[in-house]
Amino acid sequence: METSIKPVRISGELFWSRFMGEFNTHFNEDNNRYECTIGNISDKDVKALQSLGIKVKNKEAQGNYIVAKSKYLFNPVDEDGNPITTEVKDIGNGSKCVALVTSYAHKLSAKHGNSPTIRKLLVTDILTYTPAEAEEEDLVL
Repeated sequence: METSIKPVRISGELFWSRFMGEFNTHFNEDNNRYECTIGNISDKDVKALQSLGIKVKNKEAQGNYIVAKSKYLFNPVDEDGNPITTEVKDIGNGSKCVALVTSYAHKLSAKHGNSPTIRKLLVTDILTYTPAEAEEEDLVL
């Protein structure tokens, strides 16, 4: 019998938000899952995620982070509940978010931990993506 896991509320920053609406095939051409990467998660929130069996990763640029994968689109909303598109220009790296996260076990959970599932994603502070090329053009003018 499967028991339901109570979701935990975490805060962090979004990275590579376009993969919430398109498959990331840069490293695996056969990838058929959408991805939501939440980084710069506080130590307190890391403990809450670990209580769900999720192994939190750490990189210098992202701090503590998780990557949730799904066969279904992620549907971020703003503070008024309005949908936000996941186009590259709409949600840039570092946009602040709050997420309700649960987890599920899979056949490799013993080695890699449970997988995170994002039940709700609220974007609280949107940073717009600006490509480096556009910034360089502005400097020349």
